[in-house]
Amino acid sequence: MGGIGIILNKNAGKHRAFRGTIGEKLAFVLGDPESVRETSQVEEIEGVMRSFFERRIAILGISGGDGSNHYVLTQAMRVWGAEPLPQVALLCGGTHNAHALSIGVRGTPDRLLANIVRKYHAGEPFQITHRQLLRIDDGVRQHYGFTMATGFMYRFYAELVATRRDSPAKVAALLASWIGSWMVGGKRIRHIFRLEPGRIRVDGQELPWQDQNGISASGMEMLGLGFMPYPRAAETPRTFHVGAMRIKPGVFLRLMTAYKRGRVPVHPDAYSNIASHLQLEQDSPVEYVLDGELYRGANRLTIETGARLTLLTS
Repeated sequence: MGGIGIILNKNAGKHRAFRGTIGEKLAFVLGDPESVRETSQVEEIEGVMRSFFERRIAILGISGGDGSNHYVLTQAMRVWGAEPLPQVALLCGGTHNAHALSIGVRGTPDRLLANIVRKYHAGEPFQITHRQLLRIDDGVRQHYGFTMATGFMYRFYAELVATRRDSPAKVAALLASWIGSWMVGGKRIRHIFRLEPGRIRVDGQELPWQDQNGISASGMEMLGLGFMPYPRAAETPRTFHVGAMRIKPGVFLRLMTAYKRGRVPVHPDAYSNIASHLQLEQDSPVEYVLDGELYRGANRLTIETGARLTLLTS
């Protein structure tokens, strides 16, 4: 049957500011209200994906932020199973849209969709790119996303969630407060960057560290605020960019300039490479952030390559 299916997260950041209007705009642009499905709870996503699967849509549009992409693509992977996913259009609309920015997509959901609809009906070719989806198994659940992290990176997001400060301006303010804590030798920054026992394996090879304060993996180059800590994310098919650290806060803050410029810093306590398999094993449950969403698993966290997605860029 083909066609375009749009799923819209009504709770995404920019959608909250224009409640009730974004969905109407997208339905108007698409010309088919039944193909624009709005959700307000994660549990509703599976039903939408099954409906789109039965219609054999050619393009899956996601109107939301990075967290919305994670939830929708997890359900899409479960519903489509062994069958290839449709092409995916990231339509922004969230508080954080680092996934879309990584592939050069900028704009409002309605304008991005209007361009897709015009090309689709005119039979014009789309500009596309490919990115690697991560498959995460934490011993409690299996799900999918683009960017995950543990340790001090997890604790950073946990602070944002706890204080409901998730806008770009407030993210910058939290980073500034970290710098202030480091400058005065505060306990807060030392707690955030504390070392924890853990065994890290990259493609089966164990790193020679007895402790660590964070691992990360990403199939997308960018994070928020224009930082690009994963410049090798799309370097080779079926791999993702891996990072691991046992680093002091002052050293990390100095390395942030490199991350801002999309460079891989060289430091003995900052491991960086590409891989298809990453594993962290701890004595305690692993806590991690996946596309801005917080999770707590069992003692072993495994990250592998999932589907290689075809993403529309224009």
